[in-house]
Amino acid sequence: MVTPSFLIRLLIVDLLSFPISAFMVFLSKIPIYLYHEYLIRKATNILRSHKKMLVIGITGSYGKTSTKEVLYTILSQKYRTLKTEASKNSPIAIAETVIQRLRPEHEVFVVEMGAYKRGEIERMCSIVRPEIGVVTAINAQHQDLFGSIETTMKAKYELIRGLSGKRVALFNADNEFTRTMSGWARKDGVSVRLYTTKKSAQSVQAEYRADQITSSERGLKFIYHFGKTSTQIVATLYGLHQASNVLAALAVAIESGMTLDEAARACRLIHPFDKTMTPIKGINRSLFIDDTFNNNPDAAKAAIDFLSTRKGKKFLVFQPMIELGSYAQESHREIGAYAGNTCDSIILTNANYNKSFMAGARSSNRQMKVAVMSSVDTAKYIESTVSSGDTVLFKGREAAKALRLSLK
Repeated sequence: MVTPSFLIRLLIVDLLSFPISAFMVFLSKIPIYLYHEYLIRKATNILRSHKKMLVIGITGSYGKTSTKEVLYTILSQKYRTLKTEASKNSPIAIAETVIQRLRPEHEVFVVEMGAYKRGEIERMCSIVRPEIGVVTAINAQHQDLFGSIETTMKAKYELIRGLSGKRVALFNADNEFTRTMSGWARKDGVSVRLYTTKKSAQSVQAEYRADQITSSERGLKFIYHFGKTSTQIVATLYGLHQASNVLAALAVAIESGMTLDEAARACRLIHPFDKTMTPIKGINRSLFIDDTFNNNPDAAKAAIDFLSTRKGKKFLVFQPMIELGSYAQESHREIGAYAGNTCDSIILTNANYNKSFMAGARSSNRQMKVAVMSSVDTAKYIESTVSSGDTVLFKGREAAKALRLSLK
């Protein structure tokens, strides 16, 4: 027979189980935390004892990894350069890079800095002490973590506050939020440089400019202007949006001591980065574009812009975007409408925000075919539908599995 006292004891155990479990999880994390702190302190000491080395920090909601990779390619032609790998952009990732890969001969260290909360970039700056900082752009990515664009801006601005030595900051003049941040930097006494790929009232004061931008199967071309000097830039990258990343890298290279000619020549060595607008021979003599590294509203538009330049039918395999917070529904409706103007067929990798995306797509094209499919079904659909001259854009990490299956 179940007694009242037994029920009370059962209730007490049930009530205590969660805090006890949470406490045990907390205790289990202490050794990891202490080990990470040890590595960070060790890396900091290594950096302090290293010979004079220029450190460049790069942050932003998007474009930071591509800008870092382009900059590394350019700087490596003149300096012994180290960079953080892939999109590893946390304090512990920086520490591991320093401990494992920093050598006495390194002259420049290019550091990508990401953040999911305030204070993280400040911590990174205390480790590496950057002299040049780049803020590529700000958008709604990670709004479920930051809560507002203004908080995102403040988190990214920690890079500029953390500058030492040269204290040179480069901002994208084509992004309204980074333009605002450049004003903060001027008030803080930082040497501000702007770069732009557009002719507008907001970008007229930019020191570094690009125009006559073209993107094709052969890659990216534009005319680069610095002061009264101009030169043509050629890079094997795909998508007009890459011009901004290359322009930012060129600006940093010049601020780091390279000549314009040296930097321009180095651009010819730039090639697509893994899973970032990477062209692949598809089935049935089609073209696959692997853009599965990440996904956000601006990156999605840029990829779709490139897709619009292609002949033949255009297919989009799209992972719904995450971490957009209150911007999620509207962002998916907007990207759906954008894709609806270009694509012949759209496949979503999961059902998140599919109603908003489909509503947007059909607002542009009432006949637009939008479906939610598994990776297996997507691969089967592509195999049976895609023909010679068609292009399939795989956008977002979940789309990578469909891409792999489609190549088998």
